[in-house]
Amino acid sequence: MRTRVWLSVLAVLSLGASACVMAPLQPGYTECGDFMGDDPCQPGQYCADATLSYCELGCTSDVNCASNQECVKEYGEQVGVCLNTCPSCAYD
Repeated sequence: MRTRVWLSVLAVLSLGASACVMAPLQPGYTECGDFMGDDPCQPGQYCADATLSYCELGCTSDVNCASNQECVKEYGEQVGVCLNTCPSCAYD
């Protein structure tokens, strides 16, 4: 009987822990790492090496930027910078 109770408790705890890991990240935060518990890259950073969980400054797409920013890259470059967008600016 005690074994069943402990197994039930362990099952509930493991489900609760996995739910926290599977929660979506905030805009601009990106996964980086092959192991559970690795810290995500902050907005304005991209994952340079998933094996070492290494983040570098810059962006490879808008996913790496905050919700009010966009990734701007020079022609031919793979890595850019996150720049603020101006929704009220009129573009000609």
